[in-house]
Amino acid sequence: MNIVSGIKKYATTDRLAVVCNDEKLSYSDLDRYSDIIANYISDKYEGNTPLAIYGNKDVMIIACMIGALKSKRAYVPMDVSFPEQRVMDVLDSVGPNIVFDISGKDFFYDENGQVKEEYRSYEIIDKNALMDLIARGQEGPLSNEVASENWVEGDENSYILFTSGSTGKPKGVQISAYNLDSFMRWMSPILGLDGNEKVVMDQPAYSFDLSVSQLYPGLANGATLYSLSKDVVADFKVLFEHMRESNMEVWVSTPSFVGMCLVDKEFNQDMLPKLRKMLYIGEVLPVEVARKLRERFPEVDIINGYGPTEATVGISHVVINDEHIGSDKSLPVGIPMPNCKIKIVGEDGNEVEKGQKGEIVIIGPSVSKGYYKNEEKTKEAFYLETSDPGLENESPIELADLRFRAYRTGDLGSIDETGNIRYAGRKDFQIKLNGYRIEIEDIENNLRKVENIRNAVVLPVYKNEKIAYLKAIVELELENDLGNLKNGIRIKKDLAKLIPDYMVPRNVTIIDKLPMNTNGKIDRKKLAEEL
Repeated sequence: MNIVSGIKKYATTDRLAVVCNDEKLSYSDLDRYSDIIANYISDKYEGNTPLAIYGNKDVMIIACMIGALKSKRAYVPMDVSFPEQRVMDVLDSVGPNIVFDISGKDFFYDENGQVKEEYRSYEIIDKNALMDLIARGQEGPLSNEVASENWVEGDENSYILFTSGSTGKPKGVQISAYNLDSFMRWMSPILGLDGNEKVVMDQPAYSFDLSVSQLYPGLANGATLYSLSKDVVADFKVLFEHMRESNMEVWVSTPSFVGMCLVDKEFNQDMLPKLRKMLYIGEVLPVEVARKLRERFPEVDIINGYGPTEATVGISHVVINDEHIGSDKSLPVGIPMPNCKIKIVGEDGNEVEKGQKGEIVIIGPSVSKGYYKNEEKTKEAFYLETSDPGLENESPIELADLRFRAYRTGDLGSIDETGNIRYAGRKDFQIKLNGYRIEIEDIENNLRKVENIRNAVVLPVYKNEKIAYLKAIVELELENDLGNLKNGIRIKKDLAKLIPDYMVPRNVTIIDKLPMNTNGKIDRKKLAEEL
């Protein structure tokens, strides 16, 4: 696997693999620590059940990830922003032997410091216990180098990333070693990662697929990941101090994050003099944001990209120029990667004429095998293409059928005269907010679980061609003497126990009865017009 091979290649140097707050981890230590972790897991547990990692940013999270890959196991990242119900849903789905808790919080523990009863079926290893394991394992059999035949390879899962699901339960997207190797070969030169020493910003949460864009190409090419934790990001004075100290050359984030940075005029090329690449995937890049970035960072390539989690982060890219910005159109999301075929299909499933809008279908080796232990949802979205897509088999092993894997994205778009994909929104109730993929129905189903709610609708509120926030419109079971504000505060507080914070609507409005259309369904169009 390319990422493990890359780490081993640079383990003989003095390069730093990860920097986070006051901690640093060299490639040499990353290689040794991950060997110890892998040997511990393999010695204690049979099979290849995935393991879970809970935390935000920490140098040891990377060691746990690589340790999983060296033990032929996928890892499942869970961010500290996940509420307890979402964590329990993920763990119930995966059933891991081990949960590495690198959060520094008491999430899995009671007031006596004991693991809570509901988590006792898993081995919980917190950071202190992990560091003790590393210290004990420096000598003896745990320190033995893990042979390459024991690494994750081919179509075996590297990670499983859980995304919002329309049923109210998250779906686990399986990404294999082959998927990732295909992605890295394409993304590394786009970011200018070529084996030379470079610093790459590591800001997106590891539970968010955008993070793979810097994590895998960065480590495979000997770069240093400069991690920005949630605490650092929350304080812009501290954040900008870290940025100035970082010497970063590569930036990866959502447009929303950089949009916040642009509010301060100090955020410019003088702050980041070595910066040369900025990549944006995960949500729409507004024209105005791109214009400001071009003005503030004249020496930097502003790269817009597109791709769903199910196709390994990204499958297209374009470097934004003045012509794109001045065209009076939304920005293109790029030319598809060479080993990927894009089809734009109509309601009948047939390809539409060039320039016409339809559903985006992705075919090729970046496409996932489907959702973990969820055959029904897998069959709805994935299929094998029957006609030869004309893609080369880049794999050294017999995985030719991966060229035929196809994913119906649910995204609407077209291919313009330049060959660029033009994104045109969703055909269902899935949206992107601050880079996070959210199923509107997921929020609505969980809202209906909140006490005294009969029904609910969630609507995206747009501003400057992108979704600014979510608004919930709620019908109560029983009227109460609380006003709209107090009801809204109570509902949001209860909802936050069921779904991550980023999915909780900013505004909640109570109405007597939700309007219905002639089909007997909630009239979302009318609500949106009134909104």
